[in-house]
Amino acid sequence: MVVAAATALLAVATLRHVWSGGTTLNDHAVAVVVLGCLLLYPFLWWGAVQSGAESALLAAAFVAGAVGIWVIFALLGTRVELGRVGLALGVGSQVAYAFSLWAGLLIILRAPVAWGLDLPLAWPGMWLMLPLGLALWGTAWTWARRHKVVQLRIQGPEVAGRPLCIVQLSDLHASPLMRGQDLDALADEVERLRPDIIVVTGDLVMPFSEDHHRYLLRSLSRLRRLAPVLACPGNHDLPVADQLADELAAVDVAWLVDRALTLDGPGWTTPVHVLGVDFRWQGLAAHLDQVLEQHPAPSSPMLRLLLAHDPRVFAHVPRDRFTLVLSGHTHGGQVGLQMLGMRGSLLGLFGVRDHGLFHRPGASLWVHAGSWHTGLPPRMGVAPEIVQILSSPSFSGRPIRA
Repeated sequence: MVVAAATALLAVATLRHVWSGGTTLNDHAVAVVVLGCLLLYPFLWWGAVQSGAESALLAAAFVAGAVGIWVIFALLGTRVELGRVGLALGVGSQVAYAFSLWAGLLIILRAPVAWGLDLPLAWPGMWLMLPLGLALWGTAWTWARRHKVVQLRIQGPEVAGRPLCIVQLSDLHASPLMRGQDLDALADEVERLRPDIIVVTGDLVMPFSEDHHRYLLRSLSRLRRLAPVLACPGNHDLPVADQLADELAAVDVAWLVDRALTLDGPGWTTPVHVLGVDFRWQGLAAHLDQVLEQHPAPSSPMLRLLLAHDPRVFAHVPRDRFTLVLSGHTHGGQVGLQMLGMRGSLLGLFGVRDHGLFHRPGASLWVHAGSWHTGLPPRMGVAPEIVQILSSPSFSGRPIRA
């Protein structure tokens, strides 16, 4: 009863936090995932009781797991930048989410065996050490690889005899769990790459950080001193899109909401044309057609980039219209196998362009895994990344991953 009662109270408190950030379809989807992760803990406890494996230590562990689900939203709900204690709590919450997801997968995969051998479905016993190990390893692996640099090569202009360098960031999700010092460390890595252009493909903030993201603007201002910074909106930016437009303009970041810019610089062999499109849950094809009609392709040869937070846009991009489409949004497929040295993800199983390079005749897409650091749930087994795109006339054919 204690585990069930505690979980019920935490479920109400957690869902209140989730919906305080918004009540869009995206927020409802988050609520479903969160509720599923919470309910796994009393489900396992019920299984332990039915199997005679219950103990005070086990009850405490399951209540702690449910608390961990609540913690991350309680931290986000503070709407202020947190210190080391907040970060430690966030990492603990990450483990609680990861264990719930991996344990849920274990129960689903084990179900045919449990039914066939008349074993308790809700109690895998010592097999629970497997999802616990995956949760701990995945959290540590994600943190250790938070500054991973991925390199692409495309055909395009050079700068004074060297490849032109474009750095893509995405899904920064500035919030109490993506702090100023995390963004500063990210900026340090970007500076090391000596970019000529920096692009950010959406989700600069979280719904919980509208009131406090000055440190995001400070970091973007620092990046702007390195190179031109161009950004397009993501779904989490929509509630504060007008506010962001004014704030980004104040730090000289180009906010490309159905807008295009052509960039050129000393020593560039050809200019770079960048079009950014607004985020749309529905009517993607019609919206893209309208934007492309308003912004026709450049008549002279140049590198042509499309910034679109949602990779679903790629299906509607006309043939040979852009050199490369840059997206984010999918967080590497949410639950991935990179931490085990394998490809694949949860979203990839459903045919989603989850992460990496995709081609179709006359069009290429890169889907960014995100530049977040803590691995906000339910991102498991997916490393945050910084994408370095190198352009040179000597790179022939379609874009390739170096």
